[in-house]
Amino acid sequence: MVKTSLEKTFSKRFKIVDTKIKTSFVLIRQDVDAMQTTIDAMRKYLKKKDKQYKYSKKQDNKIRDEFRKDVDEFTQQISQLKLALSAVRDLKKEVVTKKDLAQIEDRIKTSFKNEIEGYKNQIKNLRLDSAIENGYNREKRTWFSKKTNL
Repeated sequence: MVKTSLEKTFSKRFKIVDTKIKTSFVLIRQDVDAMQTTIDAMRKYLKKKDKQYKYSKKQDNKIRDEFRKDVDEFTQQISQLKLALSAVRDLKKEVVTKKDLAQIEDRIKTSFKNEIEGYKNQIKNLRLDSAIENGYNREKRTWFSKKTNL
């Protein structure tokens, strides 16, 4: 069988098309492999970034929890300080009240003492006045007094 020129031409063109198709598939395969490499690198990068993000989020949550804990402790300490200050104010008022009461008590004692001394003096003066009116002399006499010669 002799090939005719049409068959030769067809065969030649078929080989050219076949070669081009094979070349295209090789180029497509190379592009797909390059894209696969890029996709794998991107996946690896995204996994790494996701891991870093999860780690930093975990660290942030730890910091937030510690901060909340510190804030809660601080709030509790402030509450305790407020209670202590309230107790100090109450004690201060009580001390001032006791101090004022002690001063009032001292003034009353002093006043009563002065009044009693005044009444004693008045009674003494009244007795003297009544003794003078009745003719008694209440001067102190000294018995056995020494006489001095000059």
